Amino acid sequence: MAAPRSLVRRTFLQGIAAGLTVSLLPRGARAESGQRILMMGGSQIAGGLGLYLGKRLEELGYTVHRKAKSASGLARPDFYDWQAEAARQYEAVRPQITLCMFGGNDGQGLHMGKGADPQWIRWGEDGWDDEYRRRVEAFASAVTPDGERMVWMGMPMVRPTKLRSRVEHMNSIFEATMGTRDGWDFVETWSALATDGGEYTDHKQIDGKRVLLRGGDGVHLTVKGAHFLADWIAPKVHAIVGG
Repeated sequence: MAAPRSLVRRTFLQGIAAGLTVSLLPRGARAESGQRILMMGGSQIAGGLGLYLGKRLEELGYTVHRKAKSASGLARPDFYDWQAEAARQYEAVRPQITLCMFGGNDGQGLHMGKGADPQWIRWGEDGWDDEYRRRVEAFASAVTPDGERMVWMGMPMVRPTKLRSRVEHMNSIFEATMGTRDGWDFVETWSALATDGGEYTDHKQIDGKRVLLRGGDGVHLTVKGAHFLADWIAPKVHAIVGG
């Protein structure tokens, strides 16, 4: 995702949305003093969503450390090894909570390592689901060795139909894996950017105005879309982990 041209300019509409998000929480509801959140992920976390979500969570009393790599995921550790990076970040940050989003770059073959047999497990082949689930669990385990909290954000709906079906399938793996341990939780975002009927849309009606939320590829977010989704996610995360 390309970086927004301006990260400080807010529209009046966005200011209202942010205020409403916080006001929906109980009066005085904030995180325990400075709880550390480690936020990790690919392009969405590297871009506006990660930036604005971090700010929303800081407004709620958390200390947020963000580590992201565009075009990365769990499928290609030969490009970027997120399991190893998760362990490094845990040691550096010692988070009480880890928040992540992956999947946009993972609807492909899984690289198994140089010299492995097979070296690749192609999408749809036997074993893809089991290996991807193992990677999700290994990543989550790397940042929760002492029972810390893990919140996995699912990917929102996307326009390209082939990618959409793959993202939906990966979301089901994320959700199922997060249900296997106490302290691991899943936050779905699929519905946040869909129509009331569950269909894809580039726009939302916000305060009577038609607002463009998705980039031209139907995958990434506009600046307003990043604000919208961050404001949608933050109170859900806080409701799960806030104390």
